[in-house]
Amino acid sequence: MATAAVLTQPDAVVDTVGIDTAIAGAGIDADAFDDSDECALRHPLTINIRPILESVAGLLTDDEIDQWLVGCARVNEGGGFYLELTGKGELVINPMVNIDSNFAETELGGRLYIWNDDVGGRTSSPDGLIRLPDGSRVKPDAAWLSPAQLAELPIRPDRAITVCPTFVAEIMSHSDRLPPLQRKMERYIANGAQLGWLIDPYHRRVYIYRPGVPVTTLDDPETVSGDPVLPGFTFAVRQRIFALHD
Repeated sequence: MATAAVLTQPDAVVDTVGIDTAIAGAGIDADAFDDSDECALRHPLTINIRPILESVAGLLTDDEIDQWLVGCARVNEGGGFYLELTGKGELVINPMVNIDSNFAETELGGRLYIWNDDVGGRTSSPDGLIRLPDGSRVKPDAAWLSPAQLAELPIRPDRAITVCPTFVAEIMSHSDRLPPLQRKMERYIANGAQLGWLIDPYHRRVYIYRPGVPVTTLDDPETVSGDPVLPGFTFAVRQRIFALHD
């Protein structure tokens, strides 16, 4: 039977236990795991750790919780997953993306980085941890902070970004499910993002999120415009991302 990874204390590495015991005790869906000899998640796994967070409320600062999350991920490096935390205290264990999704992230992030040279601000890659106002810790596939946001952002090396970026993007990978990603995009907007793109390369769709207006769905668009939030930025999504899945 396959084995499941069990998160331990931040200063310990992942241990493995029989999946029958692990999923029975935690109420986890066995379908979340790949049926192989190695631990591999098929799709993101959510574990409610709110009781733990409530037990340390007032004892740990937000920065210390950020470092706990980063440290937990670091000691489990190579486990094939990365960690996020929702504002409701749900630890989300995300499988690492496949090579096509990695190329897609690089395409969007690279084009955004080049565009940023002319307008200022700062782009963020999936490696960067962002703490949203509601307490979520997220790692969007691409993000952009405006010059105004940078001016108010404390200079804190090796710490999480503590504002919600003006623009965020998520690219659906082979392990993702659409409804959780849609909820994640809604959370970005609720926390202050002015523009969000959810790119589904498998159905060749782009969902556009903006504050105060319904979500716009584009079917197989050739390009996507970031105006007016990202002035002059147009991304050739069909060529740069959809074509990776042809």
